[in-house]
Amino acid sequence: MKNNVLNEIVKKGYAVAEDGRRVVIAPESISEKEGLYIQNIISELNPTVTLEIGMAYGVSSLYICDSLKRKSNTKHIIIDPQSSKMPWFGIGIHNLHKAGYGEIIEHHDMKSYEALPQLLSRGQKIDFALIDGWHTFDYALVDFFYIDKMLSVGGVVVFDDADWKSIRKLCRYVTKNNSYSIVPSMTGFTSEKSSIKRKLINQLLKSSKFSKKMRHYFSPEALETDINLGLDGSCIAFKKISEDTRNWDFHESF
Repeated sequence: MKNNVLNEIVKKGYAVAEDGRRVVIAPESISEKEGLYIQNIISELNPTVTLEIGMAYGVSSLYICDSLKRKSNTKHIIIDPQSSKMPWFGIGIHNLHKAGYGEIIEHHDMKSYEALPQLLSRGQKIDFALIDGWHTFDYALVDFFYIDKMLSVGGVVVFDDADWKSIRKLCRYVTKNNSYSIVPSMTGFTSEKSSIKRKLINQLLKSSKFSKKMRHYFSPEALETDINLGLDGSCIAFKKISEDTRNWDFHESF
């Protein structure tokens, strides 16, 4: 079930700005399949406070708020310093108000690495987060670091564009170094093509002569593929199992 404003965007493929101009939704925006996947997670999670980094046209925000609004006393925090500039023209905030979600929105018109520490310092807690901002590994890692500090145990964080190399690498980091479990994929795991190189590596790993010392000559991706870790698709969600209990010097290759 979607709000009429969201229905129109999905149906027509464009959004209307406050000044009446039509703007075609870029292909890298949240797809309908991804939006429904996020809605299913929120419906099962039944969160009170959600957070989103990167709003753009506000499509993902509409999906989130559509599910969130069905419960009273909820709030959706949005962090995006570019939403009013080209090529978005303030469409996201405009359509959220048009759809009737203005009262539950808290918009921070600033960079995530500035806004997130402020939220943490005020004691903010969240139940769900979508990371879809600046896509380099370091920026996305900083986003995750602060979100992890605020996310309640049992809460969920979703990485969009998880098929990008930088974001997939971050997903590998979360899987190997943090206390999170993967929420089942929206598409199911794809069958991984077995190249000659992959088959040789698999045989070598199974060999009794393969020592632990030899593992250092292989990349983490070669030793344990994304599919082996359960990582698949363009939108990957993680559920927080517990608070951070690692030792100060903990590290697992990813």
